[in-house]
Amino acid sequence: MKGFKQIKWNSMVNLISLLVIGLLLLIFPVESLNIACYLLASMLMLAGATYIIKIIKKKSFETNEDLITVVLSVISIVISITIFVDPTWIIRVINDIVGLFIIISSVLNIINILKFKKDRTTSWWVYLVLIILVLIFGIVIIIKPTFLATILIRFEGATLIVNVILTMILSHKVKKLLELDSPRRVVKEINID
Repeated sequence: MKGFKQIKWNSMVNLISLLVIGLLLLIFPVESLNIACYLLASMLMLAGATYIIKIIKKKSFETNEDLITVVLSVISIVISITIFVDPTWIIRVINDIVGLFIIISSVLNIINILKFKKDRTTSWWVYLVLIILVLIFGIVIIIKPTFLATILIRFEGATLIVNVILTMILSHKVKKLLELDSPRRVVKEINID
């Protein structure tokens, strides 16, 4: 019984933690994104410093891997410092790469769709409209990355909150089912003996 209470306590702590994270993402999306960037920068700096300290303790570069490790560690520390200075640059870089990929892919798809038009395919215009919408989305990703990031983070927060609520409802229903099933089991055990 003690183990069950421990599992139940851990589950409640996890659910409450997820609920708080979901609320933070929903209410404070930009700040939450900045905190995530700072956490990433901290992990990069810690990892880089740890490897450099290990190499310094050896007092010599024994293999090429040691040299590569030092170079990668210095790079991770430099990246972490730049993230601490401006946490949004990493989001902009990722958004630019994704946006460019979407734009290039959409332009190529538009060219292919226009070939469908020449072949007298009847639904070519539906594909063209959808691809133009995707193209506009790719342009918005590059021009207004924080706007889309904010919407996405709020959606993630709302999803976490809904997930926690559904998990709590399901846990409550399972608990009731187990409570109803428990007396039946006791009665069956008494009748068997």
